[in-house]
Amino acid sequence: MRRVTESGLATSIANSNTDKYLALHKTAAVGTIMQVRNIMNGQSVYVRVIGVLPNTGENNNILVRLSPRAVQRLATPDARFRVETSYVP
Repeated sequence: MRRVTESGLATSIANSNTDKYLALHKTAAVGTIMQVRNIMNGQSVYVRVIGVLPNTGENNNILVRLSPRAVQRLATPDARFRVETSYVP
């Protein structure tokens, strides 16, 4: 089984008030369980992809949007931060 590993910027999903670890991603299928690792501190979290990241201007440089709970788990002070994602398609 081949894993897809990508790195890029992450940010949080606006208006999300769930305690779950969720993500919007450009290419991963809905339902995919994905590991997201904060490149700066090595913290990682597993999230479930719940939708496709819309191809709008504000998402141009964003690889993944995470639920606030997942962002909190990755322990970053920044609104946008570098991550590495890894999943099996």
